[in-house]
Amino acid sequence: MSVDMVTISPPDDTPSVAARDRIVCFVNDELSAAALRKGLEGANVAIRRGTIRNAMRMLETDTDLFALVVDISGIADPFTELEKLSVLCPPDVLVALIGESREITFYRELMEIGLTEYLPRPLTRDMVLHQLRPKLLGDVAPGAADRGGHVISICGAQGGAGATSIAINLALQLAETTKAKVALLDLHLQNGETAVMLGVRPGPGLRIALENPMRADTLFLERAAIEINDRVSLISADEDLDAQLDITEAGVRHVLGLLRQRFSYIVVDVPVPFPPSIHPVIMLSRHVLVLLEAEVTGLRNAHALRTAVTNIAGKDRVFTLLNRANRAGGLPRATIVKALGAEPDMVIPDLGKGMTQAVNLGVPALKHVRALRRHLAPIVREIAGVGAQRKGWLRRLFR
Repeated sequence: MSVDMVTISPPDDTPSVAARDRIVCFVNDELSAAALRKGLEGANVAIRRGTIRNAMRMLETDTDLFALVVDISGIADPFTELEKLSVLCPPDVLVALIGESREITFYRELMEIGLTEYLPRPLTRDMVLHQLRPKLLGDVAPGAADRGGHVISICGAQGGAGATSIAINLALQLAETTKAKVALLDLHLQNGETAVMLGVRPGPGLRIALENPMRADTLFLERAAIEINDRVSLISADEDLDAQLDITEAGVRHVLGLLRQRFSYIVVDVPVPFPPSIHPVIMLSRHVLVLLEAEVTGLRNAHALRTAVTNIAGKDRVFTLLNRANRAGGLPRATIVKALGAEPDMVIPDLGKGMTQAVNLGVPALKHVRALRRHLAPIVREIAGVGAQRKGWLRRLFR
């Protein structure tokens, strides 16, 4: 099997120092590799294609490392392979596993034989960040700001990049995949497009709540939320362009608090640049998607946006989403990677005129563009830790 190695950060020039912090990971799929890159960002990590068997071949000639992360997916008898690994692996090397089983007894058996950690697939950045990174690097796992729904912010690096469309369809697919309640919050109170794209008309409740949180009582959601379907609700506004808004940080916190009590996920379409009153949204977000197109302005603004998010909430929450990646006339992929300093974390190609038609009809693009669901699935997986449904496969199996 060929080996494809991506070095996240260069090793130290001194071999003895490099050995003390070198982490080698063997995984068999790109999504797991991406989760490890993001979750172990800043560490001396090499990610290679393969399984525990490839790791054993490496250890026959190379044992100069601090930790080893290996994939046991598809291995019929992992304990036999682990016994072989233990013969080759130095006793001071930390070993963590990635696999398919979610059985608690399997996890306990692995811990009893001295493994550092076990993570079930599908692997996400959050799992690596909260469960694996503290065990390997000694970092304190980032704690949740408080209990409540998972906030996902969508920020467009340029006008017309498709941030609102992605926010709408991501919220719908999150609800469909997880079966959870999802709120779609549009903080563009003037000229917001979410309600227009969904063919509904918002009321005045959101502005009132954001300006004066004392007036946002427990009935706020009943008055302000518009049901898009039985799991997704839209909270938005349509204020006059000459209206003088006085959005307060306390109001933003209060609205988010109410939504997080009621919904499992809150997808927020965030205005850019961020006014200070919006900072609590970024601080409470577990994922901030900076969305850009393959244009010069998008690249410039994406860099500035990523910096702003990092300054507000830290670098571990920001993801770069390249939308309409292969659009005619766009910048070459190599130019984008060079400008960003890395591959985009998430990519959605140009999906044609069906996206525009959906906007004009006031319906979600998921209903008109079948490919969109496939390209949103990795994003849903990263956020929720679950994959797309496989109803079609089950029907074929039992037919």
